[in-house]
Formats: sequence, C-alpha cells, structure tokens
Amino acid sequence: MKASLTQRIKRYFSGYFTQLIVFLILLFLFRPYNWSTSSIAIWELFFTGVFFTSIFNAHHPKAVQRLSLCLGVPALIFDWSSLFFQSTPLIITSLCFTIAFLYICTASILYNVVLRAQVTLETLRGVICAYFMIAFAFSFLYLLLEFLLPGSFHLIYNDQNYIIHSTYLSQMMYFSFITLLTIGFGDITPIADLAQSFVVIEGVIGQFYIAILVARIVSVYAIYSDRALLQRLEKDIRGIEKKHH
Repeated sequence: MKASLTQRIKRYFSGYFTQLIVFLILLFLFRPYNWSTSSIAIWELFFTGVFFTSIFNAHHPKAVQRLSLCLGVPALIFDWSSLFFQSTPLIITSLCFTIAFLYICTASILYNVVLRAQVTLETLRGVICAYFMIAFAFSFLYLLLEFLLPGSFHLIYNDQNYIIHSTYLSQMMYFSFITLLTIGFGDITPIADLAQSFVVIEGVIGQFYIAILVARIVSVYAIYSDRALLQRLEKDIRGIEKKHH
C-alpha cells in the first residue's frame, strides 16, 4: 500500500507542470505582506522555484528555453539584489526582466498546451500554469507603473518603504487576480490612463481566455475522438474481411 502511494505521488510530481503549479500557488498564498526580511527571503525562494521550473520543466523549444534563461537569471540576480540595495535603477531593471520573462514563458506554455493540444491531465495543468503566470506578469507590470508613476492606482493602503517586496506587491497581485477573474471589488482602482489601459487589456484576456481555451480543447477532443472511432471501425472491417476470407 505504501509503495503504491509513493509511486502515485512520484508519478504525479513527474509531470512537466506539476512543480510549477505548486510554486505558483505558494507564490500567491505567501505573497509579501509587511514581513521581516527572512520571511521575504522565503517568498523569494518560491519565486526562484517558479523561474527554474518555468525554464526547465515546461518543455519549451530550445530557442525559447535559451531566451528565458537569458532573461530569468538576470531577473533573479537583480531581484535578490534589490532585497539588500534599494536602488531605483536596480528595481526598475529587475521588474523589466521579470515581466519580459513571465510573458515569454507564458506564451510558450500556451503554444504547447493549446496549439499542440492533446486532452490530457498535463494539458490542463499547463492551462492553469499559464493562467497564474498571466496574473503574475500583470501584477509586476502594475507594480512597475506605480513605481514609475506614483499614484497610478488608488490602493487600499500605501507604504513608501521597501516598495518592491512589500504590501505594494501583495496588493498588485491581489488586484491582478481579481481583474483577470473579472470580479472587480473596487477596493483598488486604476487612476492613470496607462494603468486603466493595461487593466482593460487584462480584463479582456480574463474574459476570453476560458472561452477560447474551452473551445480549443473541445475541438481537439472531438478530433481525437473521431480518429479513435475511425481506427476502431477500420479494425472491425479488417476483422470482418478476415472472417469472410
């Protein structure tokens, strides 16, 4: 019984997107509040886990994997450095690399699970990963806007200290997810024109993501079902022909 359970757990975690899902969920659940430096460092470890599983476990083409590695490693270096050195150029550079990395990896994952779709559990995991990563990418984009143009958002509360790893980032993650889910409680609102534009874009993505994805998966499932049916019919016909001969 123990051996069987161990094998099931091992088989579950051997999927390409399983580790990425785990790190993405941890990244959201333990997003940085007004924590100590050591607690934020633990969040950074989850963040690092997202980067490495996004690069090496998502079955990217070699060119995309190289590009994501070239973006991901500097992003992590700048992000960890910003824990200790509160430099404006460092923070901006870190956010730019992080945003570019997340969008490239998300696009590659969507290409793999949608355009090359086979209706399997691994496909659904990839779909969930891409959804989470879209929300995280927009949250860092909102943080960059708020950092470059203070007052772009009306926030629940402001904290002028430790901006990149503080309640600012936590609020932006929360706002990004409720925007993507098209919930919109109104406790955080975009004020600047550029912020409003990006929020509308994310809301549109949230509206169409599930509709387009479901349509794609259903169509792929129908194709594979038809193929399976044809194969069974061909097998039956060959069996009948053999009997007659």
